[in-house]
Amino acid sequence: MKYGVLFSCQDPPGSSIGHPAVYEAALEQVLAAEREGYEWVNLTEHHVAADGYLPALLALLSAMAASTERIRLSTGMLILTLHNPIRIAEEAAVVDIISNGRLTLGVAAGYREVEFQAMQVDYATRGRRFSESLEILELAWAGEPFSYDGQIFKIPEVVVRPLPVQRPGIPLWLGGTTEVALRRVVRYGSPCFPGATDELGVVRQRMSSYDQMREQMGAVSPRELVLPRLAVVADTTAEARRRALPGIRAMFDTYQSWGLPVDFGQALRDWGLLDDLVIVGDAEHCREAVERYAELGATDLMLQFAMPTIEPAVSAESQSRFIAQVAQRESATGGAV
Repeated sequence: MKYGVLFSCQDPPGSSIGHPAVYEAALEQVLAAEREGYEWVNLTEHHVAADGYLPALLALLSAMAASTERIRLSTGMLILTLHNPIRIAEEAAVVDIISNGRLTLGVAAGYREVEFQAMQVDYATRGRRFSESLEILELAWAGEPFSYDGQIFKIPEVVVRPLPVQRPGIPLWLGGTTEVALRRVVRYGSPCFPGATDELGVVRQRMSSYDQMREQMGAVSPRELVLPRLAVVADTTAEARRRALPGIRAMFDTYQSWGLPVDFGQALRDWGLLDDLVIVGDAEHCREAVERYAELGATDLMLQFAMPTIEPAVSAESQSRFIAQVAQRESATGGAV
């Protein structure tokens, strides 16, 4: 199993941390993550959020690319439907060049209507817009002149430069776990990428649907599961839970306010339920969680230590502890890693 660190750079109203410190910490923690042996840094996008949820993925990834050498960079997810696909093709290519071919572009169709309203994009067209944007990305990275005549986009003959380092183009991860979305995931050879709020049973169902679709479509790409999870590691599980709960609550409150059709109230009062959604505890407790995800077929865990309201020093400590006390010890004992 491969491990990544995930950032959303949120800082809720009333927080004493502040966005400048949040971004400074993210840049410092990705350098530490590379030294510590993490395989990925993953960024996730939203717009017009009260807590400043990271709105500029490629800008921050560019800064991270310039300061690192090995760690792979990914978006999970960039809301492709809110952007012009030509512009994304160009900007992603620049990040790929700066990073010497380390970018994976995770993209999704989006679900939060206010973001579409703010960006002046018709929410009702997002499915068609997403499909056409994917086609345009591939045409742009192919390097040949092309035109496009779709329902949403009408593009005269153009050629897009610069080209990404990776050929024939930047690898794509596709969000979405509906039947239509999973069919597209399999067609593009992408991993299954459930959400951070999908509990174990839901992830298991997603993977079952993904496997059925792979069999139906005769997929030859690897069977992969990329899973984001909030995480804190401490000396004791009780201490880890104490440290993590304000950040978990801030994250879940944000999702709830956006109309996500999940009630987190009971989970926030019951760690028996919450442990299906997060990796929080002492090293042994976290190893047990990793083993459960390995049994589901997880190939990559994207761990968000840097939660809103949690001091950067606490996040950095958990990040270091996880790789040293959870991942390395699992590897040494021939476990889930």
